Amino acid sequence: MNRARTTAMTAAAVTAALALGGCGSTASQRESGPAREPSAAQSRLLERAEQILIGACMAERGFVYAVTEPAREGEAQRSFPYGVDDVAWARAHGYGGRDERAAAEARRADPNQRYFAGLSAPRRAAARTALMGASPVGLTATTPTGMTLTAGSEGCMADAQRALYGDLPGWFRVKVVTMNLRPVREARVRGDARWTEAVGQWSACMRAAGRPYATPADSRRAAVEATADVPPEKADATETALAVTEATCATGTSLARVSRTLDHAHGEEVRAEHQDEIDLRRRFQNDALPKAERVVARHTHREGDSHA
Repeated sequence: MNRARTTAMTAAAVTAALALGGCGSTASQRESGPAREPSAAQSRLLERAEQILIGACMAERGFVYAVTEPAREGEAQRSFPYGVDDVAWARAHGYGGRDERAAAEARRADPNQRYFAGLSAPRRAAARTALMGASPVGLTATTPTGMTLTAGSEGCMADAQRALYGDLPGWFRVKVVTMNLRPVREARVRGDARWTEAVGQWSACMRAAGRPYATPADSRRAAVEATADVPPEKADATETALAVTEATCATGTSLARVSRTLDHAHGEEVRAEHQDEIDLRRRFQNDALPKAERVVARHTHREGDSHA
């Protein structure tokens, strides 16, 4: 989005957008029972509305903020927390080194990153304050692993989320909790005696293949060390060879099957323990959808007018 279209979002537009948000929990947020999970399209709508509100707020404060499409999870972004267990993927991606380089290039090409990088140091500091607030205070939440996270309750990011979800501290808390369930699940899998036994089988397979690593984490560390300070082509070939061996041993022993089984079982346990937070997050999202639709519709209308 160019500067003209961004700054066209006036103070009146910002005020109208922020007026969409309430000041506290809605009736549906207080309801009990399972809540409907937003669809992928609805989640993208919420993300886009938040971006639009941020852009409007930044324009009002004299800065440019482009409304961009969020990154999409694709085949290249697959995660293997218990070891690579897809031989075809390993042949195509190794451990993901080339994909990480491509992602870094995409981040550097992001218009907001380029805009911030092109500002003078004082202007950049002012823009970051406008975006995120003067300091990360005002919002606090504790993850299921016990880590305390804080964020600013001022700035355009906070204003945009407040506009959509109303109760910003409540939204921040449930978002922090629900976005950090995965580390708990993965820790339980790795602490399960059945997984430890399967890793032993995998390790024996790796030793037989000339790769004497006790765990998949050791295999990954070896790949990092072997590919440090070498040309990308050589690094890709080295990590791919090791990743293929790792995946071959994962599928040739019980590790792949046991990992999937335990991940599902422990995932169900963790979700059950935090079902209240999961339901509340979904209610926040469902309540915000009508507001998001109006924000996006107005923005689309303005963009259409600007091209007319």
